[in-house]
Amino acid sequence: MLVLFLALLLKKIRILHQKDGALTSKMVVYLTLPATILIGVNHTKLSNIFFILMFMGLFSNLLLVFLGKFIGRKATVEERGLYMFDLSGYNIGNFSIPFVSSFFPAAIPFLAMFDMGNSLMVTGTTQAIVELSSGRKKHGFILQEIFGVLFRNPPFVVYIFMFILAIFGLSFPDEWLIPIRPLANANTLLSIFTIGLFMEFRLPKGKLKLVLKILTWRYLLAFILASLVYFFLPFPAIIKEILLLIFFCPMSFLHMIQAIELGNDKALAGLTISLSMFISLILMSIIVIIL
Repeated sequence: MLVLFLALLLKKIRILHQKDGALTSKMVVYLTLPATILIGVNHTKLSNIFFILMFMGLFSNLLLVFLGKFIGRKATVEERGLYMFDLSGYNIGNFSIPFVSSFFPAAIPFLAMFDMGNSLMVTGTTQAIVELSSGRKKHGFILQEIFGVLFRNPPFVVYIFMFILAIFGLSFPDEWLIPIRPLANANTLLSIFTIGLFMEFRLPKGKLKLVLKILTWRYLLAFILASLVYFFLPFPAIIKEILLLIFFCPMSFLHMIQAIELGNDKALAGLTISLSMFISLILMSIIVIIL
């Protein structure tokens, strides 16, 4: 929390600006996050639970996209699209992995598997569903474009690479990874600092009710999914705890960009995801304390 408020303070007194977040974000995506995943996933032994988590990452997104369509059925095309984007999608790479690795480093392989399914949705599949639903087809479901986005994403490439190694029972000797440990150690601090730089609290006129409805539905559905997993699924305790944290993590940055492309106001999309990051940080901290 201290790092987050430091970023907000430095932005407030104009030492840093929101645009500086683009640089720190690239450092996270291209350096510190891949290093964290590489170290965290190394020596992973694949089991059925990994494939279940991958499926859950995909299925939970699909479920929430169509629930968003139903909840926003009486709204305008743009607002219905915002429901579909903002009720689904998880910011795992830039938020959940840095957060969870601070408390449960052994959880990174499980987060990675869920995020592989999640990534297939947030990189373009959800956008295709929203566009087809709205009748404003700009991109559609173009598999080549979706995989193009995925394989230009360094964390996803590391996921795939380490997944292939795990299939063959291979891993890197720990000594080989010593040079990148400083990068991995910096990931949490740099990620949270970047989130602080990106946070924006400017409310578009007349949109407060919409923002509150979206946030209420997102966290209500997160609570329902978390309850179903925690009380009814026969998973080990650590898997349940990880899924609880995932369900309460913030909205996807990619979905914010896609919502703007659909015609939503930048300030509206930015405020919604900023509040989501702030709320998620508090709720995930509470979950860690309780569990």
